[in-house]
Amino acid sequence: MTEKTGKTEHATRNSSFELLRILALVLIFWMHGSSSYSNNELSAWLCIAISTVGNIGVSLFILISGWFGIRLNVKKMIKLDLMLIFYCWIGLALQYVWGTAGLLDGSQKLAYILPVIGRFSWYFTCYFALAFLSPFINEMTEKLTKERYFALIVTMLVIFSGITTFFFFDITQDGGKGIVNMILLYLIGRYLRMYHENHAFSTGRLLVVFAGTSLVNFALNGGLYLATGTVQNRFARDNTLFTIAEAVCIFLVFRNLHFENRLINRIAGMVPAVFIMEWTLRTVITTYLFDYLAWRESSWHELILLGTSILLVIMGSAIEALRRLLLGRAEDTIAEAESRIMDNVLQRVRNHAQKK
Repeated sequence: MTEKTGKTEHATRNSSFELLRILALVLIFWMHGSSSYSNNELSAWLCIAISTVGNIGVSLFILISGWFGIRLNVKKMIKLDLMLIFYCWIGLALQYVWGTAGLLDGSQKLAYILPVIGRFSWYFTCYFALAFLSPFINEMTEKLTKERYFALIVTMLVIFSGITTFFFFDITQDGGKGIVNMILLYLIGRYLRMYHENHAFSTGRLLVVFAGTSLVNFALNGGLYLATGTVQNRFARDNTLFTIAEAVCIFLVFRNLHFENRLINRIAGMVPAVFIMEWTLRTVITTYLFDYLAWRESSWHELILLGTSILLVIMGSAIEALRRLLLGRAEDTIAEAESRIMDNVLQRVRNHAQKK
């Protein structure tokens, strides 16, 4: 999520991308809150509207990763894993404190203990897979001609997005929350960087396309709601052409912005930690601060959920900053030792393979 590389990469990132990370996280949190509480006609339509836009959040994360490129760094991946383990173990401990651990089955508890392997968060599990595949993917993108690269993206869009968008047959059976859609978005991000880095896309036209695509997305999901009586948001799933198109438009809009802000960059660096803390922090808020769920019948509920989403980012960032202050050096030492061991093992495997 944070690695960057590529032959044309700049030494520092444009803070507009970092701001986009933060906004994407807020959208994801807002969507999660909204989609859980559709208790009346108004909240149902608001849920459809928020999901139409909010579900582009993860796609934006991967487009940014594709733009900067991922360079596999074992030490950084170990540090990311240690961070995930820390928060998941804290989350599991709190489940016991709150008396809700009994509601978890064995596989759910194992997911807390081994978050990456156990797919505690599909995003991080797939991100790890993408990171370890990135050397091969990057090499492929550099060797393909522009025409063949574009043809690959179009082919993947037709197979994995077009079919599920218009025929509802989801070939990957994951609604886009899996490694296939992640690789597709990564490839799109790399393509835009390699061949359109200096192309000036019109911000106005991008916003018009975004608005038009979002309206069609909303209308189709609204039609499903009227026909079935239930909120489904099938056209707003991660792997539909609508969601991907919306994400690309917003990504390019922010790419057109150019500024630097240290505070934004610092908060953006906390995004992975805040992301993994979401549901634990939600329970902390409802248990110890205020029960925002009690407002679910209010006309202000969606705005309260938006405010709660922003609060989640603030709380999570503060907690992560404290964790880094207290455990940062120890984490670096552990990651360095583990990466050295892994490098030695891999080197022995290579030496053994060369002997054969």
